[in-house]
Amino acid sequence: MSELKIEVFTSPTCPHCPGAVRATKKLLEDHPELTDCVKWREMNTGTPEGRRNAQKYEIRTVPTIILTNSSNEKGGINGTPTQEKYLNIVYEMLGKEMPKAEKPGETTRKKSFIQQLFKK
Repeated sequence: MSELKIEVFTSPTCPHCPGAVRATKKLLEDHPELTDCVKWREMNTGTPEGRRNAQKYEIRTVPTIILTNSSNEKGGINGTPTQEKYLNIVYEMLGKEMPKAEKPGETTRKKSFIQQLFKK
């Protein structure tokens, strides 16, 4: 069972919605450690199920991303988030510490070919 459910609310006529879907896919592609604990789906507000769920959450604009953790706590993002913001919110909702190399403002430098040869 997943620890975090992400629902990306979209509309067929929304020009920004594909970006929110891409951001979600990219987040999970770039962070494979999240794939076992995060499940996501697109909720198209052009369908009866999508409209019903959008009304339940009182969503008035798209794209909107709703995150629900295993304690049934909910978080939301309006619009298409940056990867940094999205990652912060996902880890916060999971109640986990973000891996050190992933913390905003910190970068990890890859070793050059020469450094790898000499193990510096």
